Amino acid sequence: MDECFKIAQCFLSDVSEENTEISIVESGLINNTFKLKIINQTYIMQRMNLNVFKNPKIIHDNYSKVYEDLAESKYPRHKLDFIKSFKGDELVIHENEAWRVSRYIEGETHHVCNSLEMAFNAAEALAEFHFHLQDLDVKSIVTPIPGFCDFKFRIEEFKKATIFGNQVRRLIGDELIQEITANIYIIQSYIDLVKHIPQRVIHGDPKLSNFLFDKTNENVISLIDIDTIMPGTILYDFGDMVRSFSNNLKEDDSSSTVAFNQEVYDALFNGYIKIAQEFITDQESKNLSLAALCVALVQSIRFLTDYLNDDSYYQVSYENQNFDRASNQFSFFKEIKEYLSL
Repeated sequence: MDECFKIAQCFLSDVSEENTEISIVESGLINNTFKLKIINQTYIMQRMNLNVFKNPKIIHDNYSKVYEDLAESKYPRHKLDFIKSFKGDELVIHENEAWRVSRYIEGETHHVCNSLEMAFNAAEALAEFHFHLQDLDVKSIVTPIPGFCDFKFRIEEFKKATIFGNQVRRLIGDELIQEITANIYIIQSYIDLVKHIPQRVIHGDPKLSNFLFDKTNENVISLIDIDTIMPGTILYDFGDMVRSFSNNLKEDDSSSTVAFNQEVYDALFNGYIKIAQEFITDQESKNLSLAALCVALVQSIRFLTDYLNDDSYYQVSYENQNFDRASNQFSFFKEIKEYLSL
């Protein structure tokens, strides 16, 4: 933790080993997150993964534009409050790593959706986020990870990985590779569709753990971690929320038990439409279900691609974790496909 103390002292004057407690926050597949308690104040400190976010300044430029727009539109929920370093920057670069500190927002995150009310409230919050950003010039926001929402790019990377990736892992994943390949036509349908869907400012990663809930009820306090905010379609955001919330299994649970929770899906759909009907087009509304299906399949592709590429993107804690994640997402995809009759 010596490095954490050194970095914290770049942002905060009262940091010392005697009065500062630093703990690891067990959340997130990309960045490393720490909780700082300094006397009566609490902060969140993050070490950003520069293998993923190659230009972190883009992210904070996006933050500034989005938060300014949300303030002007009287967005009612909490926003992250970043602390500037003593040099006046929100980012500190140390030994080729980017660090940042924000004020702690009291609340709790979840990795499993506990109730239909939680799902409904989160979907409302996401739609509200989209609603308040609808007038922000989408061209002013820079995509922080090129190709992030580009499904054609994901397919191309997957195909490359099956040819040039780890061949031992290629054999292990052969059956899953064949099953995924047989369903890629669904993604192509989505690719053709989104050419006619409006580009909007989207969150990019509205998974369950990126919603901060009130500890006393299931209301959403804040939609956090908007590092991936970018131009895209709201279909992607809705689909990714469905993928995260309505999966009964942990992300790396590849067991054959039922993965897709139909009731949670319905709650998400109803919560989102309640707010979104005020601003989305008929084409967007009609294709929310297709988006949910495609995002699940694409996420399976992403996990399997990373597995074949020796786990270069997602953090792993054991040898075949990304393969298990890919298998989990594909099981979920098959079940949601059956439910939606798509």
